[in-house]
Amino acid sequence: MGPTYQKNRIITLSVVGGVIVTLLGLFLSGSLAVEAGKTSAMSSKRYSDKEVEDNQKFWDDEDRIGAAKPVAPGVEAPSSPGFRPPATVEAELVSAPYDVPDKAIRGKIFFEVPGGIAECSGTVVEHASRNLVWTAAHCLHGGKNGDFYGRVMFIPGYDGSAKSRAEREPYGVWPARQVEVSAQWVKDADPERDSIASPFDFGAFEVQPPAGKKALADEIGASAEILFNAPRNLTVESYGYPGEDPFDGKEMYTCSSPTTDFRNRGWPDPAMLWMGCTMTGGSSGGGWFAEVNGRRYLVSNISLGITMTTARTMTGPYLGNAAQELYNRF
Repeated sequence: MGPTYQKNRIITLSVVGGVIVTLLGLFLSGSLAVEAGKTSAMSSKRYSDKEVEDNQKFWDDEDRIGAAKPVAPGVEAPSSPGFRPPATVEAELVSAPYDVPDKAIRGKIFFEVPGGIAECSGTVVEHASRNLVWTAAHCLHGGKNGDFYGRVMFIPGYDGSAKSRAEREPYGVWPARQVEVSAQWVKDADPERDSIASPFDFGAFEVQPPAGKKALADEIGASAEILFNAPRNLTVESYGYPGEDPFDGKEMYTCSSPTTDFRNRGWPDPAMLWMGCTMTGGSSGGGWFAEVNGRRYLVSNISLGITMTTARTMTGPYLGNAAQELYNRF
């Protein structure tokens, strides 16, 4: 019997009026944790030259990209945010084409999980290597009792609505060379629900330029600077590729919203950021951007989707010292 497809990991929190929390990546249900004996306590993975070459060839088959499916098993969670939610903001379509630098820094991440293919969103960020992509940890690693997902790759400026593959993937497929998540994520994250590791739902990977290509940021002509320990209560714009109804994962969407703090009971500091947005599964890992002192920075990434009776919202991790330490590993 083949895998069962469900939409998202949905967690109902016991709060008056009802609230649903969703990790906004797209996965195959029943495949988030690896088999017994295959787990890893490591928060770093590096692909060999042979693995990078094999992964590049693996993604030559575009049907695999079209095979990513959403999931939605529901589980009970014992606590509630206890905060006033931001107002709902309807996601707006980002107009194509996406191959211009300020749009091409955003794209889709595809990867292999036991039983199928999954997808998320990501951002090319400024780094000495010129090859770094920022995303959510749950797009890279299954958390405690899990391991790194396989064959991670990035398509900058992805446009699934275009007619030809060259237009859908204007800069080609970029396989990962090195992948990093936080030690807190590996130790405490639960792949089936939100957890005390949710404030550490950030990760990054360095890509290997395909044959004949320059470094990723040079090929695109742009990258996003991360502002670690940014001010709170900013107005942000989030970007991602939502794939659940009413979206199909083919096009880029954005939301603009003021932010507030989000903290579940028992969660460690720092408090997460909270914004209004209707994007759905598949947008996970997409960047949050804000203007600080006249400059535009990436300040967070999409993590949890929270649907209440009064609002549809999402959270992102605060990129503090732990995030900066992860960035400095590359």
